[in-house]
Amino acid sequence: MTRLIKLFLALFLPLIAGCAAYSPSKNIIGQDRTALVADMGQPEREYAVDGLQVLHFPRGPAGSHTYFVYLDSNDRVMKWEQVLTEDRFGAILPGMTKDQVISNLGTTKITNGLARNRGYVWHYRYDTPHCNSFVIEFTSEDTVRSAGIRKRSGRKCKFVGAG
Repeated sequence: MTRLIKLFLALFLPLIAGCAAYSPSKNIIGQDRTALVADMGQPEREYAVDGLQVLHFPRGPAGSHTYFVYLDSNDRVMKWEQVLTEDRFGAILPGMTKDQVISNLGTTKITNGLARNRGYVWHYRYDTPHCNSFVIEFTSEDTVRSAGIRKRSGRKCKFVGAG
């Protein structure tokens, strides 16, 4: 083995090994919370619903995937799902609160304010061949004013599914 390869392995292998998994796999079913966090990293958000703990794991700098992992009363993984889907987007309706949106989709990193303090907009990129985003307009009182799928264009379009 050349010196360059040995140097690369010595410097970067520990970094690669220490990275959290991008997405869950079927192997996490039954894992305890400690093993889950070791695999996936710290969740962005956690709360209880109907006796289950729900942990949010958004991925990518622009959030093309967000995984919800559900823990049972013994702190073991019951199931997981990728929530940035058109089915879930269809459940976002005018009048919903910001907390209800977060419970359905998680948060996003792409936000914009509206002029004259009329509210703000959240953009959810998601994995689609059509270069779409799901966009939610909130009022200044943190309720959904409107929501829908919008076509992205230009440079932003080529990053779909990559983060």
